[in-house]
Amino acid sequence: MNYQIYNLIVDSDFSLTGVTLSSVLENKILIRCATPSETFQTPSQWFMQWHLPGGELWLSFAKLDGGYLLRFNELADFFVSNGGEKIIYKSELGIPPNTIRHLLLDQVIPLVINLRGEEALHASAVLAQVGVIAFSGTTGAGKSTIAGEFFRAGHPLFSDDCLVLMGKKQGIYAIPAYPELRLWPDAAKWFFGGNNNYRAVAHYTDKNQVEIEAKEEMFCIESQALKRIYVISDSTEAEGKTNIVIEPLPSRDSFIALVQCFFRLDITDRDMLTRQFRFLERVASTVSIRRLIFPRDFNLLPAVREAILNDLKDLDN
Repeated sequence: MNYQIYNLIVDSDFSLTGVTLSSVLENKILIRCATPSETFQTPSQWFMQWHLPGGELWLSFAKLDGGYLLRFNELADFFVSNGGEKIIYKSELGIPPNTIRHLLLDQVIPLVINLRGEEALHASAVLAQVGVIAFSGTTGAGKSTIAGEFFRAGHPLFSDDCLVLMGKKQGIYAIPAYPELRLWPDAAKWFFGGNNNYRAVAHYTDKNQVEIEAKEEMFCIESQALKRIYVISDSTEAEGKTNIVIEPLPSRDSFIALVQCFFRLDITDRDMLTRQFRFLERVASTVSIRRLIFPRDFNLLPAVREAILNDLKDLDN
């Protein structure tokens, strides 16, 4: 099946439920399952590894002949060709389809976007009157929760957890993802009560997948100008605070914040890093970036939303 996600067309033998089908036949990324007899090379070394907050190994990266191996520990392997035009996956025995879908859409494809010469920000985003506003931060900072609050108040969802950006003469533009929010059970219940059919994002997490109708008033399908990025401080910094703080980040701090929140596949590739850093410099000089600190209390989310909307008023001028 052919699907459109971000600005990509993918031809996948794996069902990507919730992603828009496409009739485009050219310039596709091929996604297929490895055959039973097909094996990946054994890496001589891993050039990068990611760990979970508790220290457990999450993702390892290796270079192979013709591409990269991405190994999600005890879950699945993904081989990505050098040009990012092919993804071959092989899961461990018993790994359910929803986990493979999540790894493909929300982990592998953002890295492939970087490999193919474009950039993806680890952020959730909504469409406001001024344009797209994004919420970035560490895992668990509250990106999806803030996006969910704006969605509940009538602002169309733009993306959740990954926001693809591109530079145009007019500025920095965001490319929409697919209509879905991924929320912890307490947040899903707060926003949607028992009126939605939630599905587990993956078997190893309690997060829920909440599908959004692909209607204009609920999900934006067109590229839009990115107007502001709010970098959410982690929960430890917000602990004990009762007020909402929104403050501009200096240029140097803005750049550092962006470096920490962009997807990159190969930290050993100087050309790739140079290209990305130049793009980040443009983002930092074009899009205003704020630090957002707020108490972790669902009852205060409307006040957080209003504080953000008030902060955006300077963009109307």
